[in-house]
Amino acid sequence: MSAKIRIEHDGKGWIEVFKSEGMQAVVNEAGERIAAEAGEHFHYSPGQNNQFTAGGFVVSDEYTGAYLEAVHKVLTKAVHG
Repeated sequence: MSAKIRIEHDGKGWIEVFKSEGMQAVVNEAGERIAAEAGEHFHYSPGQNNQFTAGGFVVSDEYTGAYLEAVHKVLTKAVHG
C-alpha cells in the first residue's frame, strides 16, 4: 500500500533561510576568496537590500583590473578555481 505525501512550498521560509546571517556569511567567505584569488585589483562588497537572498559582488577597482579580466580572465579563473 502506498502512502500519499503532500509537500507544500513555504516561500517565506525559503526567503528566511536564504537571507539569514549564516547564508550571508557563506556568500561573504566565497566573495572574499574569489577577490583574493583574482588579485590586488579586485575587491568584494556584500550586497545590500536584497529582497530574496544573500548576495555580494566582486568587482575591479580600477582600469587595470578590468583589463586583466578582459585579456587574462583573472576573475573568471578565480570563480572557477
